[in-house]
Amino acid sequence: MTSPSRRQVLAVRIGVAHLFGLLIVGFYGTVGTSGGFGAGAFFGMFAGAIFSLPWIAAVLAIVWFRGNALDRYIIPFCILGPIVICGSWWALSGASLLDVVALSCITSSVWVLALTLFERRKMIAD
Repeated sequence: MTSPSRRQVLAVRIGVAHLFGLLIVGFYGTVGTSGGFGAGAFFGMFAGAIFSLPWIAAVLAIVWFRGNALDRYIIPFCILGPIVICGSWWALSGASLLDVVALSCITSSVWVLALTLFERRKMIAD
């Protein structure tokens, strides 16, 4: 059995981090409401997933075409990524929901960095 390529590992890492960012946004949207964390959090996660489709498609295209370089320079990617996404959201939609987009982007970037650190420590230990 062959090991997964760097692009596959990076795509899975970004996908897991994006899912976690959407979960945080879903819970963020229900804080202070009487609906609780059930259906409101799911709806927030689902709506965030729909709205973020163009950006996640762009990120996966970057992973597909420049996966090795992206994996090598993951820290600048995690710093510039939220800036680009929030800036493009602001340019397209204005300031509405910008706080939610920023929270999702920053959370996802932190998770990408954490998963990368965990993977690289695991590789060093082996």
